[in-house]
Amino acid sequence: MPPPPTLLVLPVLAACLLYATPARARPSADIPTVEVKATQARLLPYRELFYPLAKAVQQRLAGRAVLAMQLRPVRAGVRTDDLRLWLEGGGEALPLPPGEHGLFIVPVAERIAAHDGSFAINKHPADLRANLVLVPTLAPDAWTMGEVRRLLQDVHATIAPLMPWHHRLLMWAAARRLGVAVCSLSPSAQVAVTDGGQVLARYPTSEPLRNHANAPVYCHRFSGHEDFDAGARLVLPDDAQVLLI
Repeated sequence: MPPPPTLLVLPVLAACLLYATPARARPSADIPTVEVKATQARLLPYRELFYPLAKAVQQRLAGRAVLAMQLRPVRAGVRTDDLRLWLEGGGEALPLPPGEHGLFIVPVAERIAAHDGSFAINKHPADLRANLVLVPTLAPDAWTMGEVRRLLQDVHATIAPLMPWHHRLLMWAAARRLGVAVCSLSPSAQVAVTDGGQVLARYPTSEPLRNHANAPVYCHRFSGHEDFDAGARLVLPDDAQVLLI
């Protein structure tokens, strides 16, 4: 039996942090500053990967998805509930507040990108693994089959040209299997496909998966190839989480 699908993780970043140097936070006149009493974790050069990916997602997928960083412990006993993260460069320190499920949205910071920049964390870098993930942000009542298909097509068109050549085959394989999963905390919840007032289909959220916080959820996955008109609307469960997997 093949393993269950995982969240869309850009393959070039599915690795541990690369190296650490002593952290410094320098004052800035117009960006909030912090004192970083931690280590500075250089994941990958901000200007060369994080920045162009975040900017491309902002330009091509605005309102439908954002680029976020996911930091997970590599061993038992490493706490992440107190994790703090900053982007530093050119004398500026930009704190990144954690969002839903502990994800950190990757900013489009032009001035920091001009100075390369790096990420600082209040943990030892060897204790964490960094991944980049795409998080759908479309409003719950805005999901249609057309939006599902358009998002899946645009994700590949946005990300693939920015991948290093030696990762493109892996990215192509991941994108080819990519789907939009509607998830709930309940295995008996349902997602309906409707056209006007007519219910065309109901699907139970019965497939066990893991969300961005590595918590168990139950999902139904849409591949975009379902035989419904583009205007058919998805009616999501009240506690729905929509994931790209």
